[in-house]
Amino acid sequence: MYYSDTMSEDVKNKQRITTIRGLDPEIYEKFVETAKTLGLTVGELMNVAMKNTIALIEISREKGEEIGRKAGKTVSKLISTPMTLLRGFVEEVKDFDIISGVEELEISRNDLLSIEKPVIFMNMKKLVIGEDVDKALFEQKVRGIKFVEVVKVHKKLPKLLVAKKCSFVKKIVVIEDDKEEM
Repeated sequence: MYYSDTMSEDVKNKQRITTIRGLDPEIYEKFVETAKTLGLTVGELMNVAMKNTIALIEISREKGEEIGRKAGKTVSKLISTPMTLLRGFVEEVKDFDIISGVEELEISRNDLLSIEKPVIFMNMKKLVIGEDVDKALFEQKVRGIKFVEVVKVHKKLPKLLVAKKCSFVKKIVVIEDDKEEM
């Protein structure tokens, strides 16, 4: 699967030429080589890179907010400069795993119990959270759900609990006795 397969029709129809000033020529050439190696255009890989960067910055910001609440400091002081944000992200990234680029994934209680760190699911078309995943395990193991088109959950897992962990998710669908409802 290429990332372009997951690109929505709206994004494809809104493509435009964009100039980016200030790029390091060596990094850009490496980026072009990487895109070719992956069988992508530079634009397609740039879209993936920008989505991942936005998600990672958001994750870092969320972690900063959590730390800020615990420490009684404002978030603006914690992430007042890009370097502070980057340092905070690098420090916190070791605290969770990222599963990304899988088109469709169904996770069970055993899947979540088998991993040591909390997990972030991102860049997927569909994520199905199994019926055996309860509220406590979901809260403990799922750090976030980012850039997923459809998240399917069983009725015993509260939709708002799932929605709290979501960013850039198009739809949350409840599965009730083999029937789906919105």
